[in-house]
Amino acid sequence: MLLLARFGLMADLALLMGLPLFWWAMGMAGQRVLLAGLALGGMALSALWLLASAASMAGTPMLPPDWATAKIVLTMTPIGPVLAVRGGALLAALGLAMAGRDRWVLVPAAIAAATMAWTGHAGASEHGAGAIHRIADVAHIWAASGWIGALAILLYAVTRRRPPVDRIAGMLAKFSLLGTIFVATLIVTGAVNAAMIVGVADMGMLTGSRYGWLLGAKLVLFCGMLALAGINRWRLTPALERGENAIAALRLSLCVETSAAIGILALVAWLGTLDPLA
Repeated sequence: MLLLARFGLMADLALLMGLPLFWWAMGMAGQRVLLAGLALGGMALSALWLLASAASMAGTPMLPPDWATAKIVLTMTPIGPVLAVRGGALLAALGLAMAGRDRWVLVPAAIAAATMAWTGHAGASEHGAGAIHRIADVAHIWAASGWIGALAILLYAVTRRRPPVDRIAGMLAKFSLLGTIFVATLIVTGAVNAAMIVGVADMGMLTGSRYGWLLGAKLVLFCGMLALAGINRWRLTPALERGENAIAALRLSLCVETSAAIGILALVAWLGTLDPLA
């Protein structure tokens, strides 16, 4: 349940930030009901994650909830302040969404997504190195959220009964620069995070640990996403702009790329609960 809560929370917060970011970049109108639902979902999943974390720490079943341990976690660990900041950001996002200020949801959504950096390995780092680790992790989370939000909107567009081909081609072309920034950020911050979590001297020990194998699987999926993104940018987008019938190939590419992104989120949810060198 802890893994499911982490996975659901990461996916929810990534979409809550990524969708308005893509709408803002494309100059598109947003969907207030969807954003409001994601904000409420983030609150519910945060509560589920708290109860699952308390049960994991106490070694007790999740049901019935161990309220005493949950209170200790909230009042005596950094989880309490993290959830307070996230809760306030999600309430602000909900209010902005209900008021029709879809693009402005991006600001509190980015804050809510950033709190995930304090609930994994980066949150355990201390002193100056800890600050660098958390900054890198926040940038990593934001870049991943932007990519996931773009994938969600593009996949929806290509799977409609009558896909708006010209509009899709325009979105892909405009997204190319932003996508390049996301990829570069993910590569740089991913390297920083790996060095901070494992240590450069201990990288070789990953080959014998579960963490290392899962991290390797994540890198394989990420490389696959990069390859598909390159095909979309350099082959399928020009084909659409020339009026060629490439929508079926683009649909397949985006489906596979989105599946890889879901796989990466699941792996990250698992990695965050493991000792890298155990």
